[in-house]
Amino acid sequence: MKNDVVEELFIKYYNDALLYVLSLSRNKALAEDAVSTAFFKALRGGDDEIKNFKPWLMKVCRNVCFDMLKHRKRYAALDESKADESENAVDKIIRDERYKSLYRAIELLPETQREAVLLFYFEELRIREIAGVTGKTEDCVKVLLYRARENMKSILETRR
Repeated sequence: MKNDVVEELFIKYYNDALLYVLSLSRNKALAEDAVSTAFFKALRGGDDEIKNFKPWLMKVCRNVCFDMLKHRKRYAALDESKADESENAVDKIIRDERYKSLYRAIELLPETQREAVLLFYFEELRIREIAGVTGKTEDCVKVLLYRARENMKSILETRR
């Protein structure tokens, strides 16, 4: 029974989680591993009911991703061929030309702003949920989103 529920959630949220972690790690293999690990944690978890699964999943994915990145940095630097592979993976996910320029502008944002934008606009999380995922206050998330919009406006205007 529990496996059926996790399978439904996997089908519903896998692509969102993968895109989010891919934007954090810029490495497709690492992103796939992080998302799979997060779903494994959901399957393995106790009988505790998760009230808001998507914010919980995004937080677990984020934490697993950062743990994997820390582990990688300790033992080896990301090699150029893997960086190229992840850029190609992002290009495949975001095919529409209009979204590519927007996505490139998002990539230029500072990491905290980029994460807030991805969670708010792409994952459609509420401010409160983003605060829970990132460990920041709601006011801080609002400021990050405001500054991100201002920075993106500036980035997109200079590219015209």
